[in-house]
Amino acid sequence: MIGTLIIGGGAAGLYASSLLPDATILEQNEDCGRKLLLTGGGRCNYAHNAAVPELLPHYHGSLPFIRKVLYSYPPDRNIDHFRRLGIEPVDENGKIFPLSGDSHSVRDALMSHRPAIIHGRAVSIGKHDGIFIVSTEKGSIEAERIIIAAGGNAYPHTGSDGSGYALARMLGHTVIAPSPALAALSLEPSLGKAEGVSLDITIAMGKTAVTGSAVITRRGISGPVAEDFSRFLNGRKERITISFSDEDIHTLREKHGASLLKNAIHIPPRLATALLGSIGEKRIANLSKAEEREAEGKLHRHPFLASPIASSAMSTRGGVSTAEINADTMESRSVSGLYFIGDIIDVDADCGGYSLGWAAATAAIATESISGSSGL
Repeated sequence: MIGTLIIGGGAAGLYASSLLPDATILEQNEDCGRKLLLTGGGRCNYAHNAAVPELLPHYHGSLPFIRKVLYSYPPDRNIDHFRRLGIEPVDENGKIFPLSGDSHSVRDALMSHRPAIIHGRAVSIGKHDGIFIVSTEKGSIEAERIIIAAGGNAYPHTGSDGSGYALARMLGHTVIAPSPALAALSLEPSLGKAEGVSLDITIAMGKTAVTGSAVITRRGISGPVAEDFSRFLNGRKERITISFSDEDIHTLREKHGASLLKNAIHIPPRLATALLGSIGEKRIANLSKAEEREAEGKLHRHPFLASPIASSAMSTRGGVSTAEINADTMESRSVSGLYFIGDIIDVDADCGGYSLGWAAATAAIATESISGSSGL
């Protein structure tokens, strides 16, 4: 009989295990923390250090639930825990990275207590006579308590394949339909001729607008602004506009009339050519009024069809309903001894360390509750 079984050895599961060393992890991959190793470009931005009121706008979901979680376990507690594990922080405008600059050091620190790991995939779960029974391809596991930390359905090859949702449903929980978050965007028309160009842009859809840095890709755009905007597409293809520049071409005509348009505007010429076509090759003084309006339209509010590239998503919008989870403990309101942590919950966050901060906070609250109630 296992006391506490953590289903999922990703960021949230490993964090919980580091606080509850007697727990056992059930992990379907050969190794733990695969997605964790990819975060922050391989450097692992494991927290965002700011006061809770400053953090709240970067989270999406039930605000009362999110607020309670973040006040219970703010970033300084997360950073201090990693210090105790031997990880010294480096602060880059609030984004916290390990001094090593290597995500492997973060994963290794979380596993430094050498957790007990059972390798296998949970295919069903039930509770009988107060005991949870988890069936895997290799047999059954009995546990007094369960922490489901299986993630959402982002980056399936790392283990976040949505299997945790099925387990939650088997135990009677509601799962809000998941869709990609923190994903690159596919654009129609493509700007592939400007692949590799980096700049700040504003993406808008209706009253929703996000500004930040982007990288033009063969299929569309990546970078923080694309990732933060992707959740608003809700997994669908939608019409958006992108502002690449707010320059007034009439003003440019007065100052740089002899220059080619693509060389006078403050965006890289390759991108200007991809956006403007033949108009960008004309001298500004020679542009007709119609061409001037067309150019400004493409620079200020260029229309695209956009969709999130699900295979690139690092997080998931949707998940187990927060209405069914006690924010003080992360325990199910209907099934005693069942806890949810991390991305499987219907809360998602912007890029910049916020998601891993959420994983840490929910894991800490759950393990503190378990330690207190079980006398561990």
